[in-house]
Amino acid sequence: MRHRPLAAIRFDHGDIDGFLARIAATLAERGLTVRGALQTRRSATGECHCADMDLTTLNSGKVFRISQPLGNGSHGCRLHPGALADCAAFIEAELHQGADLLILNRFGRGESEGRGFRDLIGAAITLNVPVLTAVRPTYAESWAAFGGDMACDLPMRTDAVLTWLDRIERNRHAA
Repeated sequence: MRHRPLAAIRFDHGDIDGFLARIAATLAERGLTVRGALQTRRSATGECHCADMDLTTLNSGKVFRISQPLGNGSHGCRLHPGALADCAAFIEAELHQGADLLILNRFGRGESEGRGFRDLIGAAITLNVPVLTAVRPTYAESWAAFGGDMACDLPMRTDAVLTWLDRIERNRHAA
């Protein structure tokens, strides 16, 4: 089977961040170095009706607030591109220290538009680090165009993810 270093878990409901956190913990227990970031949300507070969104880096636990309120009376929040860029730079520096896998919380709107974690994914591939992410149906076409024949889709099942990574590891060590 062809080496596909990019994998996305297709989902439209369910706790994808919890699922990815469990995958990261399982791999860390096996002695693998997992880098990346997962999203957490806090309840809306005050007059802003949006929830705070944070990215917490795997392995190091550094937290980046990636949402910015639009102000009192707003009914939404905007992604803070500077904070996302800071998070990506931090994770890229970690990748250079060594990694067996990069897990990113989503391939979403930013990545579909050429921003977000897109360059970080490219850096991981250059360093021969496979990437696991998640994608909603809305962005599936953009994911397929981005990943091309280097990408595959996985169901939200632990055995499927571990089988994919085992295959990647065998191919990396055979080369």
